[in-house]
Amino acid sequence: MNISADFGITVTDTLRKKEGTLVHKMNPSTSELNQDRVKDIFQEIDFKTNEGFMAVTGGKHLELGDLIENTPIVHVNEIEAIGEGAMELSGIDKDQSTIIVSAGSGTACIHAHKGQYLHASGTGVGGGTVIGLSKLLLNTDDPSEIASLAEKGNESSVDLILQDVVTGPIGQLPPETTAVNFGKVAKNGSNYSREDIAAGIVNLVGQTAARIATSVALMFQASEIVVVGRAPSFNGLKSSLEQAASITGFTPHFPKNGEYASALGAMLVAEKNPPNSIRRV
Repeated sequence: MNISADFGITVTDTLRKKEGTLVHKMNPSTSELNQDRVKDIFQEIDFKTNEGFMAVTGGKHLELGDLIENTPIVHVNEIEAIGEGAMELSGIDKDQSTIIVSAGSGTACIHAHKGQYLHASGTGVGGGTVIGLSKLLLNTDDPSEIASLAEKGNESSVDLILQDVVTGPIGQLPPETTAVNFGKVAKNGSNYSREDIAAGIVNLVGQTAARIATSVALMFQASEIVVVGRAPSFNGLKSSLEQAASITGFTPHFPKNGEYASALGAMLVAEKNPPNSIRRV
């Protein structure tokens, strides 16, 4: 039995693998990461020490050391963990040039090609931005409530779209393409609801992630875009990302279980490098 953990900014994802079967657990991340927290994880995921190794990535995992209660700790570079996990979940041939979008609290773009992974770009805009702006503008930081509000809202009530500001086409852009996020809010007589604000926030984040991902994909001449992480669980964000990416001809893949891609990747990397011979990979 082996386990892995991805210590994210807001959420810690853990996986247990026994006889080929994966069990996933998710818990809020703690302010401190130490050996006591890892011992708690052992209990939460029903892991018995001396039965295998623990692969760790994300956050301040390097502070944990190499051995906890006789369990070898394998430290895995986060970019490699995201890359391995995303490609495994997507099923895309590793020989294909692919951009992986890790959409968590922020957004990272990784170029994957022939089993090599390069951090290509990113932005501080991500799921954490949705939560933060919702706290400021809607007085809620509950992801479920935000998602529910956004699904009922209409971002075009707060966003200026192309047909609002120009009389003719701009290249191949559809007339409903966003021209200015939240551009209508400053206009006199604008009419919008709390739900519309939520939809506008989610749309802004999804479009930003898509613009960066497609720009990087074009730069690397990548043929595929794979999106993992927890942010796509906001349905509005997922659709905004898809629509924005389609403008440049891309159809992003959203693999099942993408929320634990990093934890899975850490485990896969560690399995290739048994802890008896290596501690950090």
